[in-house]
Amino acid sequence: MIYFISLGSNEEPRIWFLKKAIEFISEISQIEKISSLYESEAWGFSGYPFLNVCMKINTDLPPKSLLNFFKRIETILGRKISKDPIFPGYSDRPIDIDIIFWEKGVYEDDEIIIPHPLAHKRKFILIPLTEIEENLIHPIFSKSILELLEEIDDDTWVIKLKNL
Repeated sequence: MIYFISLGSNEEPRIWFLKKAIEFISEISQIEKISSLYESEAWGFSGYPFLNVCMKINTDLPPKSLLNFFKRIETILGRKISKDPIFPGYSDRPIDIDIIFWEKGVYEDDEIIIPHPLAHKRKFILIPLTEIEENLIHPIFSKSILELLEEIDDDTWVIKLKNL
């Protein structure tokens, strides 16, 4: 199954965390495409800038199993759950891995929602996604990633750096 995923890190060494997560992901999937490396302002809280990439992967894992695999990677690499009362759920992190889209469109259970419910509001996701699959159609909004990016109301900065 084809998935589009987003990876981000805002704790040093940021590039090392991203590369290590990609290494783990490549053990259970074929990496079809990977975007350039982007630096972005923290979204939803005030923190150190993130490094982000988006990937298109192919794996046999169903969504819930893939999510559990990503959570294990995050734990191995030192991610802690935020207990900040001001910004619950948003905090500095060595690695964050999100499933953004999958080939079958919509999936929802008690642990995961695909497409990611905030993807269409985040430049740090849409900009790298346009690089790897600009004509990808959001299954709920029936718009391409490029169209969503043109309509976005996100004033955070995102800078393309280089290939990872």
